Amino acid sequence: MKRIKRILSFFAGRGLVSFFCILILFSSIYGRGRYREGDWISYSVFRYVTSLAMDFDYVYFGTTAGVIRYDKYENKWKPPFTTSDGLPDNWIRNIAYDPDRNEIWVDTYAGSAMYQPAFREWYSEFDFPRHLARSDTSHLNLPNFFMEFGLTLLPDRSIMDSYFNQYRITDYLKGDFDDLWIATWGLGAGVADLRHLQLKMFKFGLYDKDVKAILIDGDDMWFGGSGFFYRSQGITRYNRKSGSWDYYSAPTTPSLVSNQVNAIEAGEKFVWFGTEDGLVRFDKKRSDWESFNTFKGLPDNEVSALDADGDILWIGTRLGLAFYVAKKDSIRKVSDPLLEGIYIYSILADSDFVWVGTERGVYTLDKSEKTWYRFSTPDNLLFGHVRSIAKSSVYDQSIQDESGDSPDSSPQSFTTRKTHSGRDEIWFGTDMGILGYNPVTDERMVYQSKIDFPELHVIKLVCDKRYLWVATENGVLRLDKRRQLWEKYTTEDGLLDNFVQDVVLDGDYIWFGTPQGVTRFFWNNPRLRDY
Repeated sequence: MKRIKRILSFFAGRGLVSFFCILILFSSIYGRGRYREGDWISYSVFRYVTSLAMDFDYVYFGTTAGVIRYDKYENKWKPPFTTSDGLPDNWIRNIAYDPDRNEIWVDTYAGSAMYQPAFREWYSEFDFPRHLARSDTSHLNLPNFFMEFGLTLLPDRSIMDSYFNQYRITDYLKGDFDDLWIATWGLGAGVADLRHLQLKMFKFGLYDKDVKAILIDGDDMWFGGSGFFYRSQGITRYNRKSGSWDYYSAPTTPSLVSNQVNAIEAGEKFVWFGTEDGLVRFDKKRSDWESFNTFKGLPDNEVSALDADGDILWIGTRLGLAFYVAKKDSIRKVSDPLLEGIYIYSILADSDFVWVGTERGVYTLDKSEKTWYRFSTPDNLLFGHVRSIAKSSVYDQSIQDESGDSPDSSPQSFTTRKTHSGRDEIWFGTDMGILGYNPVTDERMVYQSKIDFPELHVIKLVCDKRYLWVATENGVLRLDKRRQLWEKYTTEDGLLDNFVQDVVLDGDYIWFGTPQGVTRFFWNNPRLRDY
């Protein structure tokens, strides 16, 4: 840092050209290598706020999962800062703003760091400026604010909800006008209008940090988990167009029987959730919930896999396969002996076949013959646990053409509905490795664990025409199928956790679900193609 200060002193007063020289030199000395702000963006549970600070444009909230920032003039949340951006740790003990140097400082359990808005970088530092920080609420005297229905401000500087849960106010900061910014432990951030005596609490981030299942359904994204070291507390819906976050929890949401989500799928009218206690659906139009269990046709209440197939929803459970028929609004079991009583890990339906990965290998339904078969190959990779099945779609906007250009794939324009053909290349992820199969040429591509494939266990596969993405317990691997090259991504790159439980392609972006939250990676950034 002393080196940078000497550089700044040298260039002081030497005009715009000198300023750009500083930018280039600063980046070369302290930059994050090939990544820049926005390449990796992570979301977790930001409701536990320890401290706050403010500069000219933003209000910064230090939380137990990183730094979140609110744009005071645009009145919206900006992407948060986490270890994906270079923070030494996500648990922020304190945060401060240095107005003389226009710097944001954080104190974490892994050390201090400083953010320079001009360079959009975080830099590790030694001494946190405690004289600039404030987290004292002893002198806070709040008036009787009006709050949204179900929330009440108590005299002891805490907020109580309609279920009598109390959330302590941990910090506050007077804004530029008649606004007072509030930090709480468990209810997130809020802002009070001192003139009209209104206190508004914000929703931002995940309801539960464990993300085992991700669904993109138009503007909506859904996140669910089953809890990694604990039981999941709820389901999150994020609308990318409006920027709004909504939460659903079993104790407070009628007919939502469980928060423990293994799989999520969507149709035209419903969003479906496979949970440990049955199948649950969310009506998009009416915004209500309905549950299905063994009394309504499921082979078992633990639903492990889902896949939409036109008017049919295929349902994998701990003890076999079933399907939901939309026209009859009913569930039927698949009674074929091949699939009775076995654990279903994954399902993929295309125009000609239904592929099912189980604890005993792969089974496929020939739709024209209406017959189930066991699918096997001479390499014997498909005789054990087949945990994931993936295909590249006929029309996939995430693929570049040969010129390197990519079509418009912004979150608003990218469609997640893909049409699979029975002639598409199909990939299987097993405990022994990865198998690629071309049904047209009968060609097989075998990647044995720890021999051709660097990891041991495959959790999830997703692919397009060019790349195969593999989620594992030790990061994410990407196979360039054309050049037969593997590339690995870990927490050193931007993941919140190396244990990756789900992966979903989203045009130029890709989402990773982990026990610590969800991360979006701008994988098709033109700047990153040069590396």
